[in-house]
Amino acid sequence: MKKTKLLIDYEYDFELFGIASSAKFFKLAWAINSLLSTRLLKLEDYTIDFEQGESINFINYCHEDESCLIHLFKNKSPDFENKYLVPEMTHFDFVLKINGSFQTFAAEEVIKELREVKYIEYIAPIALEKLKSKDNFLN
Repeated sequence: MKKTKLLIDYEYDFELFGIASSAKFFKLAWAINSLLSTRLLKLEDYTIDFEQGESINFINYCHEDESCLIHLFKNKSPDFENKYLVPEMTHFDFVLKINGSFQTFAAEEVIKELREVKYIEYIAPIALEKLKSKDNFLN
């Protein structure tokens, strides 16, 4: 019997930023809230299901209003030693995903603002076109 594969090309309408920080997750979220006047709130763990039947959870905070959606993820899973949301970039402790009007600002402007957060040691944009694990952010 002949098998047919369904290939789907998704639209990635968000920006990703990698953050290196030794701060606790809640402190980083609080500092970003203070600087950007957002309200990042802790949500249930973000779960990714893989074809092998494996599910991996990631801690996340979210801010949503009528103009934007911001997610702050912990890159490393609390359940597994070596499982990352962005496995190509294990040097980042956190990943910031921005949808909406915040996205209309240039990535450099977002980085410039977030560099003011005292807990952020390093922040950089993540190029989606080079990222193999970008499907992890489709929900």
